[in-house]
Parts: sequence; structure tokens; C-alpha cells
Amino acid sequence: MNVLKVETVNNENSQDKIRQGGNFGYLFIGLLMTFLAIPLSNLVPGIGRYSMTLLFTLFMLVAVWSLSASRHIFYLGAMLALAIFIISGISIFGGPGQTLDTAGLLLFLIFNSLSSWIAARNVFVLHRVDLNSLIGAFCVYLLLGLIWATLYRLLHLWGWATFTGTLADQGPQVFSDLVYFSFVTLASLGYGDIAPVGGLVRTLAFLEAVIGQFYLAVLVASLVSAFTTQRRQDRNAS
Repeated sequence: MNVLKVETVNNENSQDKIRQGGNFGYLFIGLLMTFLAIPLSNLVPGIGRYSMTLLFTLFMLVAVWSLSASRHIFYLGAMLALAIFIISGISIFGGPGQTLDTAGLLLFLIFNSLSSWIAARNVFVLHRVDLNSLIGAFCVYLLLGLIWATLYRLLHLWGWATFTGTLADQGPQVFSDLVYFSFVTLASLGYGDIAPVGGLVRTLAFLEAVIGQFYLAVLVASLVSAFTTQRRQDRNAS
């Protein structure tokens, strides 16, 4: 009976840790749906990008709910999602504008940053080596690429950033190309088909490349440290 009680307590503690650490599977699915939806939005004239924005907001709202143990953070995510929904609706019926696009991108940036902060905190604070943590670490990497793509789009929208190469002229295609450029830069691939022009956007580009490499180094070091600590605790327990 005592053994059963100990096992029950351990299972409950494990479930509590997973609940506190978050289930990164929802976030990962939301990100995959986003990356699949961005290119498809270019094929739908008119409301394509707005419908994809709403789809992304829905998935990310579910992701924030699944990751956060705090009601305050969930309410903040819900308010951001509602604001993005309202801005998208106004843009659909009232026509796009620079001010609305800027507001939507800023909310989009805050939303991604919030999700990235929640995921990074759970991955690097709890220090567990399991599949859920690995998926969470990968989600943080993907969110970094989206955050930088949004920054590039904001600068490009206001004429503070110029790119040479195969960058499209229209809004939805521009963001899709900037997402591609962001991840190429984050991974330090440097294909060169799209290149930044100007001091500010070049600074952002090399900062993204540095952060991408630094993140991978810190991630590997954190996983090795967590694995070593876990092995040491298992040996001491046995």
C-alpha cells in the first residue's frame, strides 16, 4: 500500500511539473500551421493575409493557454488576440492602411514575444531533459525567427529598411519573403538572394545571426548540464 501511495504521489508530482512547464505540443502545432499558412495566404486575393492572421491568432491563443500557469498572462494573451482580431476585421471591411498594418504588426510582435518568453522560461528554468522540453526549445527558436521577421516588416513598412534581391512588392508577399530571410539569417545560411541595405536593418540582421548561434550554444550547454545533473541524482538515489 505504501508503495502504491508513493507511486501515486510521484505521478501527481510529475503531472504538476508538466502542467507548470507547459505542453509545448500545442505551440509547435500552432507554429507549423502558421508557416504553412503564410505562403498560402499569398494565393488568396483580398482577405488572404487577414484570414491567415486570424488563424495564427487562434492557434497562438491556445498555445499561450497551454503554456501559462498564470491567469494574468492568459488574459493578456486573450486581449492581444482580440485586438488582432478587431484590427483584421477593420482592415477587411475598411481597407488596409499603414496605421492599421503597423498596429497589427506591433500586437503580433508582442504576442510572439510573450509566447517566446513563456516557453524559454519553462525550458531553461525547469531544466528537464525530455521530449516536451526539446519541443519547447525548438519552438523558442522558431519564435525568434518570427519576431525578427516582424521587426523587418515594420521597418520596411515605414521606409526605414530596404532590401535588394527577390523581395516582393505587395504586403502579404513581402512578409512571406521576410520570414524566409529571417530564418536564413537566424541559421547563418546567407544565401544572398535577399540582402539588407542600410545601417539599421543590417545591424538587426547580424544581431539575429549572433543570437541564433548563441541560443544554440546556450541550449546545448543547458541540456548537457541538465542531463548530467539528472544522471548524478539518479546515481545518488540508487
